[in-house]
Amino acid sequence: MKRTMATKRSEARKTDGERLSELELTLTVLWNSIRRWLSQRNNSPVVNGLSDLDVFLLHMLVYRNKQLRGVDLAFALAIDDMHLVSYSLKKLTKLGVTSSKRIGKEVFYEATQKGKEHYLEFLEDRRKYLEPALQVTSQVGDFESLNAALRALSGAYEQAARAAASAKGQ
Repeated sequence: MKRTMATKRSEARKTDGERLSELELTLTVLWNSIRRWLSQRNNSPVVNGLSDLDVFLLHMLVYRNKQLRGVDLAFALAIDDMHLVSYSLKKLTKLGVTSSKRIGKEVFYEATQKGKEHYLEFLEDRRKYLEPALQVTSQVGDFESLNAALRALSGAYEQAARAAASAKGQ
């Protein structure tokens, strides 16, 4: 869709703060859309009753393909509330899609075959339903650059949160 000259002039008059607000709105909508997409995994033939966090953690375990501690998963996903992660991992283990193993004082989790089947089903659904939609969106094309930009944004927001907490004595 071509932008008109009036639209371009209007966008040029926006302040950096307004542009940043639009970016934050867009990222929030994206996050909620991803959560909605992941919630479709709730009704999987392999396992039912998963929250979006359950799906994230399970898929992270399958994707990394090694034993990980809950704290490792929380760190990788930038989750501060370890209780949520612990609850989710216990739930996944109870459902049989992960297994846990105590090594010393640490508990390590890994995906079971059932968990891997859930992930493979997810990949198939993603191939069928999401990837065609992304191909139509030519702006997304370069995932490596997009991932790098989003990681940089994550780092900037993380640093800003730390700076604000420090300045406010939290």
